[in-house]
Amino acid sequence: MSASSRYEPLDRYTVIGALGAKVADAVKRMLLPFSVVLAAETLVLYFTGRPGAGAFLLICLGTCIALKVWSTGALGLPLLPLMIVQSLIIYGVPIAVGHEVILTYPPSFVFSAGVEVLIFDIAMILAWKLGMQLFRPASPMCYVLQDFNKSGVRGMSRLGFSMIAAATGYEIMESLNLTRAIDNAMPAGASSILAALISVVSACGFFLVSMTVGGSDASFVAKAVFWALLVVNGMISASEFLLYGVAANLITVAIGFFWSSGRMPWRYLIFSMVSLSFLNTGKTTMRERYWGSDEEPAATVTFDKLPAIYVEWIGVSYDAILENESAKPIGPGGTMSKENKNQTLLDRIDNLQNMLFVIDAIETEHVSLLHGATYSLIPPLLVPRILWPDKPRSHEGQVMLNVHFGRQDLYSTFATYIAWGLLPEAYGNFGPVAGSVFIGSLLGFCFAWIENFTSRKLFLSMEGLMSLSLLMNLMNSFEMVASVLITSIFQSFVIVVAACVPFVRWSANKPPAEEES
Repeated sequence: MSASSRYEPLDRYTVIGALGAKVADAVKRMLLPFSVVLAAETLVLYFTGRPGAGAFLLICLGTCIALKVWSTGALGLPLLPLMIVQSLIIYGVPIAVGHEVILTYPPSFVFSAGVEVLIFDIAMILAWKLGMQLFRPASPMCYVLQDFNKSGVRGMSRLGFSMIAAATGYEIMESLNLTRAIDNAMPAGASSILAALISVVSACGFFLVSMTVGGSDASFVAKAVFWALLVVNGMISASEFLLYGVAANLITVAIGFFWSSGRMPWRYLIFSMVSLSFLNTGKTTMRERYWGSDEEPAATVTFDKLPAIYVEWIGVSYDAILENESAKPIGPGGTMSKENKNQTLLDRIDNLQNMLFVIDAIETEHVSLLHGATYSLIPPLLVPRILWPDKPRSHEGQVMLNVHFGRQDLYSTFATYIAWGLLPEAYGNFGPVAGSVFIGSLLGFCFAWIENFTSRKLFLSMEGLMSLSLLMNLMNSFEMVASVLITSIFQSFVIVVAACVPFVRWSANKPPAEEES
């Protein structure tokens, strides 16, 4: 891919495959230095005698092989490299930084975890390779968003700002308790649909505008308004001390910046990650203060109180960081107990602890496998709650895993959900090797089909917005089990389709040069 084509501006003829081409080009340019960094870290771990060097080597090996293979045959939506890099982060980074979790399990278990991640990566890339040979790119015919046929990128920016304003306006009204009449008028189960709708509208809006802001199409005023809305929306979304929604919007904006410029927005990503990590440290304390208990009702955080709440949250997070730094290590291996340690962002994205837990439960405690029980929950969870008010909880798969493997009793699952992730879930269902092969092969094959189906579809189409929604869900899938992930994807797809139907037409929308030829 030439340098000139790498930075082609977005227009109404841009296809989804353009994103895959840019990501593949970026992977090719960065793979060698990236591999050198990983090799250097592996040597540091080995020669300093730190635990997990062998597991880290295997994880890095799987990452580099998969990225190399994908970059040479990529066609469209970069789902596979997203999952591969995510696995490196959630399983490899805890080893690289010396997280205390690896000291609480035998070295053989840590190495076994590395083997499982390697098998997962290899199974995924082999299945993807097979799928790319079996499937062929779909027709360019798609449901094109009509507004862009008339106004191009300006129409995209207007639509994006409208979606952001609508979602932010509703969230402000909700924080001021002005939406109770709407909530009371809706049938049971509809509130979750409305919440998902607001989330999808907000993320899609920010993505559309970020592609004009990241390029050269936005004015100074438009950029100022965009950043102001991003901050306000983020503050409202996190006002219940849940950072999931904020992270989704920030990641979506990063994709938009990358797609419009062809360059990774490192400064934006670093600032976002540092900010989220900082607030995450004080999140638990703020929840204890404002979420209430059985004896005391939860405190209401209204829009006008947000500045004071965030001043308090910043102070709490700062104190929590100081407590983590000054706390004396205790317990085996000189680690702090979880009761004496405030949760950091690393703790949140550390799926290695889940993998080690399930390995220990099966190998040491001899807990029986679930043999696919958590996957059998998926079909009933796709039924809208508005049609089946008493259907199982969306996190029923996580509940089954936590109760079966002794992490929680059933009563405690109504207060807290303990995350698992796709690979630990597969291990808990099918055991070593088989679990990794199963989930890796399934994902790789699905990714190949999706790449072929979407590669020639226009980005500014219903299929394009569904692809964006899929990317968002996968980016936040590190702590999900399969039933939660698929349910989330299904709900977002239904919302995107319902929102787009009045504004689309079935068309290929080819550039004039292609139509003449």
